[in-house]
Amino acid sequence: MKLGIIRRFLPSTSYSILNADGDDLDEKSDPEYSVVQVNGHIDDQTTTDVQILDPDNNNSETTREICCKSCGPLDCIDHRLRHLFAAWGRIVARHPWPILLLPILVTIGLSVGFRYVTMETNQEKIYTPQNGKAKTERKIVDDLFSSVSWEDHATPARLTELGRYIQIIFTTDDDQNVLISALLDKASDVHQMVLDHITISGNVSYRYENLCIKWHDSCLANTVLTLYEDNEDYFTDNNISYPYSFLPDGNVGFLGAELGDVELWMEDEIETQFSPVKSAKTFRLLYYLKSEGEFDEINSKFESFVIKRVRKMSADWEDVNVVTFTSRTPDDEVKAATYEMIVLFPIAAALLLIFTVGSCMTKDPVRSKPWLAIAALVSTLLAMLSALGVMFFVGVPFVDMVVAMPFIIIGRGLDDAFIMLAAWRQTDTNLPVERRMSLTLADSVMSITATTVTDTLAFTVGSISSFVSIRTFCVYTGLAVVFDYIYQITFFAACMVFSGRREAAGRHCFTMKRIQKPYAIVAKQDEVTDFVSKMDKQPDNTTKSYGQEDHAFMTFFRNYFGPFILNPCMKVIVVFIYLGYIGVAIWGCSMVEQGLTEQDLVRQGSEASKFLDLKYKYFKTYEPAVSLVIKTEQNYWEAETQEIIERTLSKLEEDKHFHDSSMTISWLHEYKRFLELVGISNITKDLFMSILREQFLLIPAFEPFQLDIVFDETNTSIKSSRYFVLGKDLFTSDDEKAMMLKARQVAKDCEFDAIAYSPAFIYFDQFVAVIPTTVQNMVIAIGSILCVSFLLIPSATCCVCVTISVVSILVGVIGYMTFWNVNLHSVSLLTLILSVGFSVDYTIHITSAYVSARGRRRDRVIRALYSVGMPIIQGSLSTMFAIFICAFSSHYGIRVFFKSLTLVNLFGIAHGLVFLPVILSVLGPSQ
Repeated sequence: MKLGIIRRFLPSTSYSILNADGDDLDEKSDPEYSVVQVNGHIDDQTTTDVQILDPDNNNSETTREICCKSCGPLDCIDHRLRHLFAAWGRIVARHPWPILLLPILVTIGLSVGFRYVTMETNQEKIYTPQNGKAKTERKIVDDLFSSVSWEDHATPARLTELGRYIQIIFTTDDDQNVLISALLDKASDVHQMVLDHITISGNVSYRYENLCIKWHDSCLANTVLTLYEDNEDYFTDNNISYPYSFLPDGNVGFLGAELGDVELWMEDEIETQFSPVKSAKTFRLLYYLKSEGEFDEINSKFESFVIKRVRKMSADWEDVNVVTFTSRTPDDEVKAATYEMIVLFPIAAALLLIFTVGSCMTKDPVRSKPWLAIAALVSTLLAMLSALGVMFFVGVPFVDMVVAMPFIIIGRGLDDAFIMLAAWRQTDTNLPVERRMSLTLADSVMSITATTVTDTLAFTVGSISSFVSIRTFCVYTGLAVVFDYIYQITFFAACMVFSGRREAAGRHCFTMKRIQKPYAIVAKQDEVTDFVSKMDKQPDNTTKSYGQEDHAFMTFFRNYFGPFILNPCMKVIVVFIYLGYIGVAIWGCSMVEQGLTEQDLVRQGSEASKFLDLKYKYFKTYEPAVSLVIKTEQNYWEAETQEIIERTLSKLEEDKHFHDSSMTISWLHEYKRFLELVGISNITKDLFMSILREQFLLIPAFEPFQLDIVFDETNTSIKSSRYFVLGKDLFTSDDEKAMMLKARQVAKDCEFDAIAYSPAFIYFDQFVAVIPTTVQNMVIAIGSILCVSFLLIPSATCCVCVTISVVSILVGVIGYMTFWNVNLHSVSLLTLILSVGFSVDYTIHITSAYVSARGRRRDRVIRALYSVGMPIIQGSLSTMFAIFICAFSSHYGIRVFFKSLTLVNLFGIAHGLVFLPVILSVLGPSQ
């Protein structure tokens, strides 16, 4: 019989059994026993020959029996995973080259997918709910009015989608009146340029009149220029009125969409539909283009050409500012922001490289690991390339938010690498590399596996979101997380083997020259005996394993930080700090605002951003037009039906978010007035329909109403009809949301089957969907994390602590985002899903280390801080370095990533290294 010792490797409860000669025999686990009697040879098949002796009562039990007793329903997976990865560590150590090269070859193969890359830039598809109510209602309206709506016979208010368009805003440097000849002459020059022949590609040229949306074979006019070009003195004579003005041909033109910040000549301070204009500070030209079929691509090029010409023409203008915006501008902004982040990525990678290499350096040139730092970065890069290759190959479009994925994966991948390096440092330097690798993977498996599973679950939950931006980002990033996990335990693990061999040979980390004697594989017997005697006398949290490679930060957490925060007085202070933190967070949550505005989807400081600022400042008084659609056949000739429709419209006209009846477009109201003028009353159905079709709708002023009425096949009944009310003063997302909900509620309360629709509702739907989507995703993600934690962490108490900590961090992120001017929308919801993953990383690391430690609660907390405190700090800092460059992005969504992940990193560290350790020291499971 041979006497052996148990060598601790933490944060697990497993031990290496060494015989008196120092030979590594096997790995067993039990915290109650410290002396092992070995009968004969031990291997993985003959565990019954191992006797574990309790020195207090001399009761011995076989290892197999003890393992069966200790492996409860919560820790069976823990034991099996540790055993599996210990075996994998031995395989990696024996065959590092194939395991190193395989991920590289896989990545090269998957990179073929880059040939099939596609990019989705349509912001309606990306940032609006896929199943939004407005999209369903748009299809209904299109189906109902398909026989009367087309681009060669339409008006702007009746378009069911924005389509193609060009908008140009003119202002002056000192906010002077724009209705002067000097400025209007320049606007006329621009207008004439648009009307002229424009060569788009090759020798093919087009005129605006061939590409525009028309009414009566004429392009929709710009009212202000129509008045000015007809009579330049029209303005100086105060003949122009607002918001409506009479045109030279006797018709009425609407100026509410063309002039901004208008000052009126008002008699008795009473504003009318035809109030004379004194001045205006902004002037807008609008051009509506066809978007059906081949015209979509042609007009996309036409927009681009016009904008270039306008910029060239206005470059030398003094005192006149011109900004442009087209239907393709949002897509162009997405592409520009994407390319901007691609350019910034090498800077972030360089910063990370410097930090990672620096954090892996020590005073000892042999035990420093700069090449492993580089290998960790290469591993994450391989994971990203593999994930992108797969996604491109299967046809998942690339969206702008995915450009943030590399920054996330690098931070997360380095976090796993630091955990593995910390486990390596806690192994005995006197052991063979194969044994150290086995212990390293067995020790770190629970932390990196738990975080990978929980992160993947969080992204899986996000992949079912109704927002394409969230769904696509989560699919890309979730797959990258999986690849990163695989490459960490293959590529990076193989690199650790080569690094370990270099250390064992005593070679310099840079020159590779041998500067020390090779580390002894077996310690001298008297050193082993001395170590055993010291180990038996000291508590676990203060014992340094024989030959263990300590780092200064690790000893700081063990000797200073841990005892400091576990001081009774400090615990009380920590509790009060936490109460203050959570109180402010809840207050912030109560003030959170919703919505992603148009300005948020373009680059800060760009021409598009300037345009939208002017639009929201000056042109939100008279938009959007909202249609009330009666979907079913009604008896419109009956007074009761007419009264119901008028009453329904009045509910909207009386709301503060809509203009009064003077701005309502109602064919029924105008038809009733017409009948009164011609002296017809008590009308019958046949007479009602006959006059409507044969007289009223043929009058030029009323011809647009033809687009609002759908007759049946016999022209004797009206199948459906629509009416328009005009939005008012919608300067904020709250105003837009309130207006939409009011319109829908009125339509719902109508006695007829009705809906309220506007193309703007497509974007406003996000205000309604974001909170339910957020709650749903967070509940599912947190529930999934709780379930996974119960499976992977062998302590129910610790699982509950992890879940509560994750919820606490999320509340903090949402609450404090409010103070950082971040609303709740699809982009911030995406960052919250990321926050779930990062929150789990910080909390699971510390709880796994706590469960694996032994001794009293206080000793176990200190041991946990010693084991994972340093990698948590390293992982957090690496993430901050990765996302730091995002703070300088001109894209709002990328800056939201920076703000949200900065908060989750700060709060994650606070919970993982301060709040949670204090809780575990009081409520954590005892030994």
